[in-house]
Amino acid sequence: MTPEKKFEWGGLSAGRADFVTAGEAKSTLEELVDEYADLSPETGLSDGDAFVRLSSGDRWAVVSTAGTRWFSVRVDSGHRVRLDDATSTRAEAAMLLRTYVAVGAAYVRGEVAVRGDRLFVVAEGRAVALTRPLAARVRRWVGGR
Repeated sequence: MTPEKKFEWGGLSAGRADFVTAGEAKSTLEELVDEYADLSPETGLSDGDAFVRLSSGDRWAVVSTAGTRWFSVRVDSGHRVRLDDATSTRAEAAMLLRTYVAVGAAYVRGEVAVRGDRLFVVAEGRAVALTRPLAARVRRWVGGR
């Protein structure tokens, strides 16, 4: 551990100046959702995490983060993607939020490809795979739903 890094719950994190709180992440999400007004965005804080929910009809996506450490998108089908990144800077955290909100929006708009049990969305120039949780995949493989 170097002097400019501090130990956080998830391991080494960004330096104190780069650490993003959930409240700051919520502010960033609120700035991002203006371009997604057609998807009824709702932002908030829940259990210490910032989130934005995008929806249209029966489709929805929730983007959430603790601010620094992890970023996730989960959608109505049960698919999700999560990135654990305890070393992201403020700029990187903002880019990840922008990308994950774009992924959620693309899903809600139906801009998704299905390949096997995965969903693929292209957003912000990145192809992102969303998978079902392991327990759901195992149930499906052994004959469940």
